[in-house]
Amino acid sequence: MKFVSAKGMVEAAKKSGYAIPALNANGATYDIARAALEAAQELNSPLILQAYEPNLEYRGFNYFCKLAGILADELDITVPVALQVDHGHSFESAIKAMNAGFTSFMFDASHDPLEENIAKTQKVVEVAKILGVSIEAEVGYVKGNEPSKEKKIGRIPVAEKPEIPPAKTDIEEAKRFVAAVDVDMLAVSVGTTHGVYQYQTEIDFDLLTKIRREIDVPLVQHGTCGISMDDVTKLVKHGMNKVNFGEAFRFNYIKYFNELTDSIEHLWHAWRIMREVKNLIKEDMKEIIRALGSEGKAS
Repeated sequence: MKFVSAKGMVEAAKKSGYAIPALNANGATYDIARAALEAAQELNSPLILQAYEPNLEYRGFNYFCKLAGILADELDITVPVALQVDHGHSFESAIKAMNAGFTSFMFDASHDPLEENIAKTQKVVEVAKILGVSIEAEVGYVKGNEPSKEKKIGRIPVAEKPEIPPAKTDIEEAKRFVAAVDVDMLAVSVGTTHGVYQYQTEIDFDLLTKIRREIDVPLVQHGTCGISMDDVTKLVKHGMNKVNFGEAFRFNYIKYFNELTDSIEHLWHAWRIMREVKNLIKEDMKEIIRALGSEGKAS
């Protein structure tokens, strides 16, 4: 299968009022990647299959692309699929990803001052344009990915909601950024936080509406764990064109495995447990696809 740039997907979504599911495979985890591809194929939805850059430390950039290619061929995937690195933080990692076969890259310098963000992102964009790779950037740092100062061992309780106040994108900064850099997608912060939470309800839909009015570039939502499906749909209606999901998958991956280990016949065959984990995660992903309105939009 030939993977495609995400540019055409998000532009079509913006034009027609739906959003592309960007599903994170937790560093090329077979079962999560397979669940995403099967869910997209069964619901005829375009798909961005993602890997968060730090999660690729274990399996690597090349493995992710080869795994996706093998799965897509074996499953006879016909819907358009883009492969994207999520939260890449260096020019070197962007080049490495493009060489490995990623067709989209999120370059995240949102933690830097705006002018540095512009300069660093522009350098990546110049190479990506030559190679036909789409680029996502971020203005208005979405918090929650900061390294923890303390170890959290074992099955830690899921936080009810984020404890830190979310950052929010400054509209004038976003306008300056897209005027200076020709990115294909722009991630903005409208009140959510990265992490695993029971719920997130502080989304600033008014801010999103204003950003959508001022910014013509397809918009991206990060930090979705705990957002209700009703609010996911509301985000799309207010202007989001790509919505990232990942934390809930990694949480449910462990949760489902623990539950199924004690509830199905597996006779110590791990693949039997993982097949059922995949099926459960696939149903979670189908719910997301429907909430985004991308079902049936692959053709």
